[in-house]
Amino acid sequence: MAKYKTGLHIRILGTDGVIVQTIITIFLVLTLFLCMLPVFVTIIMSLKFTQDINAYPIWTFPISGWAFSNYASAFRVLSSPLLWTLLMDLGVTVAVMLGSCYIAFLFQWYRFKGKKLLFALFILPMLVPNVVLLSPTYIVAYNLHITGSYWGVILPYLAGNQIATVFMLRVFMQQHPVSLYEAARLDGANKFALFIYVCLPLSFPIMMVQGIGIFAAIYNDYLWPQLIFSNDPAKGTIMPYLRQALAGLSQGVQYAMYLVAGIPLIISTAISIKFFVSGDFASGLKM
Repeated sequence: MAKYKTGLHIRILGTDGVIVQTIITIFLVLTLFLCMLPVFVTIIMSLKFTQDINAYPIWTFPISGWAFSNYASAFRVLSSPLLWTLLMDLGVTVAVMLGSCYIAFLFQWYRFKGKKLLFALFILPMLVPNVVLLSPTYIVAYNLHITGSYWGVILPYLAGNQIATVFMLRVFMQQHPVSLYEAARLDGANKFALFIYVCLPLSFPIMMVQGIGIFAAIYNDYLWPQLIFSNDPAKGTIMPYLRQALAGLSQGVQYAMYLVAGIPLIISTAISIKFFVSGDFASGLKM
């Protein structure tokens, strides 16, 4: 009986006890509610007709019926720029990750003269804020006559996301087992085989984590596409187009457009959470 009471006392008052765990649970639920409240309000507003939005508080459910037609209008307006943005974003992200992984592979596993100096010069732009590089990048794009074209968006994204990615991948590759590379070399593998069959599988989890961040950054970018397509935002990515497309539409359709534009980010965030929670980003160490 004494042991039972001692165990009961620990379960109630310890850090794993009922009281502490209840407080933590309440705090987490309250935090989650406050974070999700704007999303819930946006969903409710997107399902209202205009008269309900103007006549009733924002937290009330639709009175005149559920306006699912708002989403049909949102998809009709955003389908073309959303598709172009996704194709461009995915293509740039894949190209950046493959190119950065190969560059990091060469810096890490091959010796050549001036490697340390070249790597230091390669990552030197990381010390400069992106906003400082905005004007020089635009001047370069203007002199190359790619403003107003898709290349004006794609090429800076390809170049600008390489530096930090190479740095992160090289740091991660320093933890790869050297014995795997040595065994592959003894079996006659050249550098391309080493990269494809050894380096890529080990680096895939961290590439996914970094790639999700690049995908979200490009998708959310407003300023650079706005500069490149200042004369015709409809040809740019979805964020500058979204601001222009909202004019003249009902409030319910506008809220639905916000949610439709956020669907790719929800999917990418869910994928990244899977890697973070499961610890797969460090799977290269589990040998």
